Amino acid sequence: MTGSGTHDLPRVSLVTPSYNAAPYLRAAIDSVLAQDYLDIEYLVMDGGSTDGTLELLRGYGEKVRWISEKDQGQADAIARGFEQTTGAILGWLNADDVLKPGAVRTAVDTFLANPGTALIYGNADFIDVAGRTLGACTVVEPYSLHRLIHYGDYIIQPAAFFLSKAYEAVGGLDKTLNWAMDWDLWIRLAQGYDVVYIEKQLASYRWLGSNKTAEGGFERLEEVEMVARRYGCNGLPAYFRLERARLFAHQANQDLKQRQPLPMLNNLVKSAATIFTSWGATKSLFTPHVWRNYSTAQALYRHVEKLDAELS
Repeated sequence: MTGSGTHDLPRVSLVTPSYNAAPYLRAAIDSVLAQDYLDIEYLVMDGGSTDGTLELLRGYGEKVRWISEKDQGQADAIARGFEQTTGAILGWLNADDVLKPGAVRTAVDTFLANPGTALIYGNADFIDVAGRTLGACTVVEPYSLHRLIHYGDYIIQPAAFFLSKAYEAVGGLDKTLNWAMDWDLWIRLAQGYDVVYIEKQLASYRWLGSNKTAEGGFERLEEVEMVARRYGCNGLPAYFRLERARLFAHQANQDLKQRQPLPMLNNLVKSAATIFTSWGATKSLFTPHVWRNYSTAQALYRHVEKLDAELS
């Protein structure tokens, strides 16, 4: 493990991509500054925000290094951030997420205890707009490369850290991707190196209902399928198929409300076919894990709807 460090411990470089995220950015920054690991190099890559972000960043003085300039999207901002850091261990923290206390030290200890490992990830929980805990990120699973490729992305991004040498060796982030860039990186790292799962809470993922992943819809799934085929998956992975089936079912429900029976039946057929043409997706319907994830997702959407109703 190379890179500058303190007392032979590796430096950890963290990048936060940010664009008009002032309401949440302070919590993200403070969660990094509060880490008990001494050698953390932190860089905020702002995309030219106009919402008070720059005033917030200036208020940290020399505690936080930041750059504000237009970028070509999230992956571009993160990749350019990594190019300007020197750590042996990397990670990125989106502006609306936070690290748990001790997360960085836990990650470093895990790398040191597992030579040959290039990617480690842990558990996370969901928090709401006010930072209140909503529950565990139930999608997280113990590591399996087969399941990562053929079932879905169960690695929660802010709870993941990786070696800079391995990141560079596999080609870094694919800047052409909008939704699946982290999953694509995990797969490439996992194909060449060891991966370790830590059964500890390392981060909180802020669920706003308007997160990029939540709003991607069919377009997001098209990108996911394209990435999946790169790695030998015959179409959408199983869990993503269930997601596409739900989207078709939702469209069918909208057709029903609009009294359009033929489009409704067509979307119902598409929903069923999406699942039952895949043994993995069909089998997943009968696992408690999938229904626990579905229940968690429904609870998250209900919470956001309740908050929206209270504010309206």
